Amino acid sequence: MVASAPSPHTSPTAPAPYVAPVARSRPRLFGQWLVNRDVITAADLREALALMKAVNSTIGELAVAHGLVTAAQAEEINELQRHVDGRWGDIAIALGVGRATAARIEQLAWEQQIENLRLSDALVELGFVSATEVEDLLAEFDDDDGDDGFALDAETAERIELLTDALPRLLRRMLGGAARMSAPRPNDGTRFEHAATFEIRGEHCYSIGITADRRVARALADALHVEVGPSTTARLDTALGALLVLYGGHLARRLETVGHGTYLALPPVAGALPEGRWALDLALADGRCTIIVAP
Repeated sequence: MVASAPSPHTSPTAPAPYVAPVARSRPRLFGQWLVNRDVITAADLREALALMKAVNSTIGELAVAHGLVTAAQAEEINELQRHVDGRWGDIAIALGVGRATAARIEQLAWEQQIENLRLSDALVELGFVSATEVEDLLAEFDDDDGDDGFALDAETAERIELLTDALPRLLRRMLGGAARMSAPRPNDGTRFEHAATFEIRGEHCYSIGITADRRVARALADALHVEVGPSTTARLDTALGALLVLYGGHLARRLETVGHGTYLALPPVAGALPEGRWALDLALADGRCTIIVAP
C-alpha cells in the first residue's frame, strides 16, 4: 500500500490547470486504428481481446505446464515482477527457481510466439476480417505510423530513449494489455487530467513527468493499492507519483549501470509537470498518457 502522497521536496513546475489534449493520430494500437477506420467495431475489438485472454498462455503458465516450476512458484514470480524490472523468465533464472534455465525459457518463449493468438489472428478467427485483408491492414498500419516531420539530433534522441524506453514495459506489467509509445515530438504544453513529475540528479539533472487520463490513473491507483488523498483527484495524482517512485529507482540504477555515474531520484511531485521540450505519447489498453522529458 502507498501510505502517503509523494513528498514535495522538489517542484520543477507548479501544477497547471488541466487543458484538454489536442487530438493526435499517434501512437495507436492496431485494434484502435482498425476501429477508427471503421474496419471493425469497438464491440468486435472487445470480443477479439476477450478471445486472446481466454486462450493465450503466459510464460509462467507454460513453465508450470512443462513442469519447470510449481504453480506457487510461478505466482511468487508474478508478484515479484510487479515490483522488479525484468522479464518473467529472467527473474525465475536469477532466483534459481525450479528447473528454469535460459535454454528452457527461450524454448517456452518460442512456443508462446507460435501458439498464442495475435490480435490479427483473433480477428480472422472470429470472421471480422479475412486473412488476406489483415495482412494488408498490418502493412498499412506500419506505414501509417512513420515520420512525424522533424528530426532530433542523435545525442538528444539517445538520451530520451535511455530515460524513457522502460516505461511502456513497466506500464504493461502493472496494467496488462499492450502499450505503444510514439517517437518524441515537441511538447505543446497540453496535458490530461492527472499528472506527476520527478527529478533525477547526478552528473546531469533530468526532469521526467507523466500525465494520464482518468482511466489510466484509476487503473494505476488500483494496481498500486493507492488509498490516500483528500479527494479522487489527489488519489489519482498520487498514483502517478507512486509509479514514478518505482520508475525513478529503476532509472537511477540503469544510469549507473551504463556508466553515467551515481544518480538519485528525488521524491515526485503529484499534480505537476516539468517544462520539458519533448513529449512521447503512449496508447494503453486502459487509455492514454504522455511522458514529458527535459533531458
